[in-house]
Amino acid sequence: MYSNVEQFRDWWLKAGRPLRPPFKNAIHTTDIAYALCLYREGRYQVELYVCKPNTQSPMHKHPGVESVSMYLAGHLEFAKDNSEFADLSAYQKPQANGAHMLLGKGVEVNDGTKDHALRIGSTGGAFLIFEHWKDKDPVSVTTHWEGELVGQEHAKTIQASQ
Repeated sequence: MYSNVEQFRDWWLKAGRPLRPPFKNAIHTTDIAYALCLYREGRYQVELYVCKPNTQSPMHKHPGVESVSMYLAGHLEFAKDNSEFADLSAYQKPQANGAHMLLGKGVEVNDGTKDHALRIGSTGGAFLIFEHWKDKDPVSVTTHWEGELVGQEHAKTIQASQ
């Protein structure tokens, strides 16, 4: 059906963005975000992240998970490979139709071995993350995390998933 995460993303979008949250392992929380798995099939899934304002994740990675993110709303900034956060303040504007200027824009594919971080501005933020779990069944990238955790709620979520 699809041989990589970009093909899966393209299929999901063209298929009308089907919703089929799984019964098991559908919702996960951290100190800075709520995650809901919108669709899961085999080793592919789409998660919706809704992030709290004025928060930030430390640098981390998700080994064995190829992913690509898609911007939805709010003020989000991404950093990769221990670099600075991308300044997206110039794009914090509405389009003519009222949607955010960055709606639908993507972050390049991460093969799971690269460090990255997320910073959320004063309005909060939301994004989709399309995932291909290469060597195990999907749960959530929130629970499949290598690096410093976001906080105590994050640690509890990881512990509960094991």
